[in-house]
Amino acid sequence: MLKTPREELGRRIASLQARMAQDDIAAALIVQNVDLYYFTGTVQQAQFLVPRDGDPVLFARKNPERVREESTVENIVPLSSPKDLPARCADFGYGHFERLGMELDVLPVNQYFRYLKTLRPKEIVDISPAIRAVRMVKSSYEIGLMEEVAVLADFMVQTAREALKAGVTEIEIAARVEAAARARGHQGLARMRGFNQEVYWGHLVAGPDAAVPTFVDFITGGRGLNLAFPSGSSTRPIKRHEPVVCDLCAVMYGYHVDQTRTMSVGPLPDRLKHAYDVSLVILHALERMIRPGLVSGEIFGEGERIAASQGLAHHFMGYGSGKASFVGHGVGLELDEIPVLTREAKVPLEPGMVLAVEPKFTFPGLGVVGVEDNFVVTESGCAKLNGASYTVEVSG
Repeated sequence: MLKTPREELGRRIASLQARMAQDDIAAALIVQNVDLYYFTGTVQQAQFLVPRDGDPVLFARKNPERVREESTVENIVPLSSPKDLPARCADFGYGHFERLGMELDVLPVNQYFRYLKTLRPKEIVDISPAIRAVRMVKSSYEIGLMEEVAVLADFMVQTAREALKAGVTEIEIAARVEAAARARGHQGLARMRGFNQEVYWGHLVAGPDAAVPTFVDFITGGRGLNLAFPSGSSTRPIKRHEPVVCDLCAVMYGYHVDQTRTMSVGPLPDRLKHAYDVSLVILHALERMIRPGLVSGEIFGEGERIAASQGLAHHFMGYGSGKASFVGHGVGLELDEIPVLTREAKVPLEPGMVLAVEPKFTFPGLGVVGVEDNFVVTESGCAKLNGASYTVEVSG
């Protein structure tokens, strides 16, 4: 099993401590699985105390032996009960906290009050913006892992392409892709941070159902298999000449690569083919724009401008009340990372950011067409991670 190097964890913790100093936060207590993994290398039940000054401590609530096997954090301490947390903190010289940072965007309210009662800080403040900002810029170590994941993403698209035939159902193709991807190391779980945002690998959807909006903040929708999870692939057979959108996440080592390709058994109708060609024009135009210092909102604006110039403004990134206000987003240990490429976004791009750029067009009653690639912001521009073919037509 791949363990996160101690030097890598040390760099991440130091970056968080620098932001804590700027925000006058005395300590952070990290409990969410993804953030735990990022800063400690394990998702076993634990609580990670990061002081603004001093050495962090990982309190292992369960499986402390396994925590020691998985994490390269130096201070790992068993914690038999959350009530013992103040005493264990005191063992390391960490007592009363004036301002304690916690992940208030994801922490359940009852847990918040429990920590407030147990630790008695003067104030609990939200540490999530600082954590997400640190995670937003990837190290060379992380980018190396994501390059491996991108190879899996390309393999998944090729598997879908080979499985696509008229009459085959969406779920049959999705299942074939899943089996092949799992055998190649896909971890099986795609993570999203947003409340009630749930996704199973992404969407492999076709024809009119792809344009049916659903509860997830995706451009595509899908009927799903039941009303408990009405999203993504269904048992609907795929027809000739309709767009099949393969928007699936490859995930290994915790890292996501979010790639979309459009396919069709036989040629697409002219209207959809034109929109697909425009999505490629937009993708390549935005790729040329990406560079350090560019304000993220400019990316959306350029995509919108090109779509309007081709008479497709009403279909760009959704339709009607289902239109999305973004043309891409950050990716990493979660699928929905910052920066989000919205019209209003003011985040300057930095080297190390990884962006999923996804220009798409929605046509109610017909379907969705578009593409999505992942780009690493470099010192002079950007580099594309994934490389699956953009070819639409397959014989089947």
